[in-house]
Amino acid sequence: MEKHELSKHEWLDKCEAYCARSEHCAADVRRKLYEWGAPAEIAESIEEILYERDFLNDARFCNAYVHDKVEYQRWGRLKIQAGLRALLLPESEIAKALDSIEEKCYFSNLRKLIQERRADSEEKRLRFLAQRGFTMDEIKRALHA
Repeated sequence: MEKHELSKHEWLDKCEAYCARSEHCAADVRRKLYEWGAPAEIAESIEEILYERDFLNDARFCNAYVHDKVEYQRWGRLKIQAGLRALLLPESEIAKALDSIEEKCYFSNLRKLIQERRADSEEKRLRFLAQRGFTMDEIKRALHA
């Protein structure tokens, strides 16, 4: 069966399977539907159904995104916030998720990054940490801890 011949129910099943594998946001689903060649009129209604059935949940996605970026990529708050905003998620959910960051883990990650870059010049190290999304106040706090 070709892409354009799928029924709305089949598109929905495909999206539910996609969302069941890992946490996604509405922007991810829209992008996937576009890649799969779904008709535009179907995409919006599928998104609504996915929210109703709790396959999409902005709060849950924001929390998972923040956790993964802090834990695995060791990003700072600014870069995480920019990433979530780029996905057009609600500011209130972004703020709640950022507030849930465990400070001990966050600053431990920052200190590890500083230690890994100890051979770099101070300017290069500060630029690297800023690109990772850490504020100057956070960097100074970690350097003097």
